[in-house]
Amino acid sequence: MACRVCDGRDVELFLDLTDQPHCNRLIPPELADRREPHFPLRAGFCHDCTLVQIDHTIPKESMFSDYPYVSGTTKTLVEHFRQTAARLVERYGLGPQDLVVDIGSNDGTWLRQYEPFGLRRCGVEPASNVVELARAAGVPTVNRFFNAETAELVRAQDGPASLITAAGVFFHLEELHSVVKGIVTLLKPDGVFVVQAIYLGGMIENTAFDQIYHEHLCYYTLRSLEQLFARHGLEVFDVSVVPVHGGSLEAHVGFPGAHPVSDAVRRMRADEEARGYGTFETYLGFAENVRRLQSALLDLLERMHAEGKTVHAYGAPAKGATLLNAFGIGPRLVQYAAEKNPLKFGRLIPGARIPIVEEGSVPAPDAYLVLAWNFIDEFLARERRYLENGGAFIVPVPELKVITAADLPKAA
Repeated sequence: MACRVCDGRDVELFLDLTDQPHCNRLIPPELADRREPHFPLRAGFCHDCTLVQIDHTIPKESMFSDYPYVSGTTKTLVEHFRQTAARLVERYGLGPQDLVVDIGSNDGTWLRQYEPFGLRRCGVEPASNVVELARAAGVPTVNRFFNAETAELVRAQDGPASLITAAGVFFHLEELHSVVKGIVTLLKPDGVFVVQAIYLGGMIENTAFDQIYHEHLCYYTLRSLEQLFARHGLEVFDVSVVPVHGGSLEAHVGFPGAHPVSDAVRRMRADEEARGYGTFETYLGFAENVRRLQSALLDLLERMHAEGKTVHAYGAPAKGATLLNAFGIGPRLVQYAAEKNPLKFGRLIPGARIPIVEEGSVPAPDAYLVLAWNFIDEFLARERRYLENGGAFIVPVPELKVITAADLPKAA
């Protein structure tokens, strides 16, 4: 395969998570007796530019034109966007004259956080069902995929952007180079593109293999991200790791010379080199850690099943479908998935075929398998009474552990 960033041909596979269905194409009950399409889910490493990527692309129109994920259902994420918006407004001195454009804006959760500052806002989102939610909340939203053509349209409509953002979407991009060309087109000469993407370094350190799925085509380090932007005349001038989603890379990108390059960029380059993120052996070790986790989790679930204990999934996130399907976990070991998002109620997790039910609609199990482990602190606070009544949380990532009431901090 050709590398998605540098077009090099030296991409070597290191992890095969088996053929899997599209993780967010939830199964309605009337199709429960049909096998959905499955596609290879394999990760590879480019020896030329160090980008980690999957080798099979499901067309974006199939994955994103109708979408069951909405940003606003998780308090942790809403608060993260509120704090990030305030930080960016202050840092770059933004005001009512400035335009902020959010790529993959979903239900407008991030853009809503700019309302107190009076910024002009424009979301770009391909999923028509969540565009309706955004517009109902007062967020102007263009119902299109973001690319070079869409950027021209937005610029003609609203003018150039002082700030362009993309959170949790940048690794989704099938039209990767067209998207970056669009950012170049839309950005003011001194404007800033701020991207937040799950950090490959965090994935490695946490064995967070479940963040690999068909929607996520690329997995970035600073080094591979810089290679992409350099091809289009942009540079990363600041970088950090923010805690959301188990560790996300936040890169601030602009035209060369428009902003001074921070010491944080040089420090992260050196840290990535020291940790071996540019060597293939690191990823072979990552794959071995995944197999060890698989063995430990299956042993635990089989033991609980033999003891007659019930286990439900806590949430039905996309990453959960990766874990369940890669490890061969279905309704024999995990009977239900409890969800807050009404777009998912009554459906089945693809592949695994575990029924998704509304939280509280079925009796609580002996233990919950926490698939959205990146929000574990929020869940522990919400479910303290469940744990105090003898329940347990099985947290598979970053390492397998079982949390009970004995592990909770004492109530104030």
